[in-house]
Amino acid sequence: MNMTEQIMRRGGAPLDVEFLKNVFDRLVDSVYWLNREGRVIYANEAACRSLECTCEEMLAYKVPDFDPNFSENSWLTHWQKVKALGSFTMQTLHLSKSGRIFPVEVSINYFVYGKNEFDCVIARDISARNHLEGSMSFAADIFRMSNEAIMVTDDNNHIVEVNQAFERITGYTLDELFGKNPSILQSEIHDLAFYLKMWHEIRSNGTWQGEVCGRRKNGEIFVTWITFSLIRHKDGSVFRHVAQFTDITEKKKREEEVWQHANFHSLTNLPNRRLFVDRLEQEIKKANRAEHQLTLLFIDLDEFKRINDQFGHEKGDRLLVEAARRIGLCVRETDTVAHIGGDEFTVILPKLGRSPDVARIAQAIVHELGGPFELGENTGFVSASVGIALYPADAQNVLGLLNCADRAMYEAKKNGRNCYAYFSDSANPDNAHSSYEKRRSIYLQREEP
Repeated sequence: MNMTEQIMRRGGAPLDVEFLKNVFDRLVDSVYWLNREGRVIYANEAACRSLECTCEEMLAYKVPDFDPNFSENSWLTHWQKVKALGSFTMQTLHLSKSGRIFPVEVSINYFVYGKNEFDCVIARDISARNHLEGSMSFAADIFRMSNEAIMVTDDNNHIVEVNQAFERITGYTLDELFGKNPSILQSEIHDLAFYLKMWHEIRSNGTWQGEVCGRRKNGEIFVTWITFSLIRHKDGSVFRHVAQFTDITEKKKREEEVWQHANFHSLTNLPNRRLFVDRLEQEIKKANRAEHQLTLLFIDLDEFKRINDQFGHEKGDRLLVEAARRIGLCVRETDTVAHIGGDEFTVILPKLGRSPDVARIAQAIVHELGGPFELGENTGFVSASVGIALYPADAQNVLGLLNCADRAMYEAKKNGRNCYAYFSDSANPDNAHSSYEKRRSIYLQREEP
């Protein structure tokens, strides 16, 4: 007895037809039997549903009626192929009664029962699978071609996948990084506390976004805007970590250049009027909270115009650069020296009021600026008039302190120049105040020369 006869008999008796029908009708896949001519001689309920036909209608079908890939001639060739192989698996298309075409994966088995030959076909609708595979393929294309760098690590934070943008930005290939910890990319810019806080947020919230500095394979530091995300299993355990980032190094450089230009004098590279006013405001707030004093020095180079007229503006610029350097030598690291325009400089001395230290600093500046300036083949001489104003004794805001320091500077000029003077209400107030009002917009409004 062959295998087919064994299947068709049970306990020595023919198998009940209704029993076979019930078995096949319980299957989710389509099942139909075809004869040599390709005519359907049996179809289960799943086949009828997928093709939107009744069982009676299915019995009138031949393969070309519901499979557009077959014609009468091609079916005969196919029959011979299946007969020779015994079984065959392929993908094809089915056409429903309403005209819907959908992909199927079919398993075809040739058998003989009695003197009749049959093909038993099991067909599975793979529309959903193809859609999923298409989506996955599309997602893979996006991953691979994205301009944003993407790195994927496993539950132990070992690298398992990177895309082309990641390799281009970091200089590392997947082969070089596979199985390694992303710490290989860390720079020394961030401390341990930064990374601990970042990972705490990732584990707590499932995501973190921010600016992170990394190190390329060639050792260069680069800046990224990065988003970390957690992908979890259904039970909540970690499946993958995903990092997506954009290289913003050049953007940060441009922003730094713009900020530098807006806040520092182009010649001396000292804080300009804008940054000076901001820092003075901040120091006043700090002094007010801590009940400290604060001192502002206003420095004007005497006879600077003569240097420009005698030697030219290029030599005058060289003198200004050297003057800025000399002033810096006279103050503390915590003090702010600013070049607010032309031949005018200011110095903010936090936590210092009227004291020997202030007098010492002012005298040192006068002394340093009174020395000769080597200007190539020429030697130039200037002196300095320094005005001193105190917070909160003389004024409690930026404009008030500038006014007082400016008036004190004019008092120093009145006293013969090459000296310093503290602000005093009796220090020729009419003349000095009038001069300051005319120059007030210079401090806060005019552009850098």
